[in-house]
Amino acid sequence: MVCATPEARPDVCKVWLVTGATAGLGLELTRNVLARGDKVIATGRSDSQFNELLSDASIDQTRLRTSTLDVTVPFDDIKRQVDTAIDAWGRIDVLVNNAGICYLGATEEIGAEGMMHMMQTNFVGVLNVTNAVLPHMRSRREGSIVFMGSRSAFRNQIEGLGPYAASKAALHSYAETLSVEMESFDINVLIVIPGIFRTKMNSQRRAGAPLPGYETVHAGVDAMIKSVATVPKSDPKLGMDVLVDVVRGEGRAAGRRSLPLWLFLGEDCMHDVRARLDHMGSIMDEWGFVGTRLGLPEAAQ
Repeated sequence: MVCATPEARPDVCKVWLVTGATAGLGLELTRNVLARGDKVIATGRSDSQFNELLSDASIDQTRLRTSTLDVTVPFDDIKRQVDTAIDAWGRIDVLVNNAGICYLGATEEIGAEGMMHMMQTNFVGVLNVTNAVLPHMRSRREGSIVFMGSRSAFRNQIEGLGPYAASKAALHSYAETLSVEMESFDINVLIVIPGIFRTKMNSQRRAGAPLPGYETVHAGVDAMIKSVATVPKSDPKLGMDVLVDVVRGEGRAAGRRSLPLWLFLGEDCMHDVRARLDHMGSIMDEWGFVGTRLGLPEAAQ
């Protein structure tokens, strides 16, 4: 497979499948991958969502394929769509699980139904898409799977963020286990944790029927949405440039022999992750002693 652009290395031309490729970071990632000379199978929930990509004169349309894919449909439907996508160029080298939704509100108001709707998209849908691609990658014994996680899973002690943070925490945990299971197949797993970027995804709505007593939560959620509109944000083009560097082993990642398990994008993201690690460490320092000497042999403790 030969890449068309002179700046790309022909020996590493890759085929990417990107879910949620029609807006936000997914759209910027798709443009970046194509600019590097790789090929992209871009997915979205409806054909109308591809208008921006298909009308972009700067894109070499011969290296772009579009495919409607709703990650919330049953696995068999996803598998058929993925198999059709693979037929486009006979392979998928990189799967990017980017599609996701975010509801903000008190966990009681959102309830189990709202939580499961978010989990269906952010976790179960990702699991199904990944499982549809894995047989192809395992048979070739190569590939990379990228999961778009969230720093919210590290800063979930914020009113109104619980359901979204829980769905992303589940995603992180699954991806960590998958990374070990895929080692023998030479398949890489990468969990991307973005900070705040200049995308439409930053403006989310409250969900769930309001319940009395949660007025302070509602006010906090509204204030959080407003504050996101004013805080400094990272450039999505630069962020996705780093992601492609890491997957391709170029640019900032040149000379690295393997993908990291985690990729943190943005100083704000790194600040939140470090704060969470420090917080857990301080609790263990203060309270860890109460959980020791519980009957295990001294050497094991």
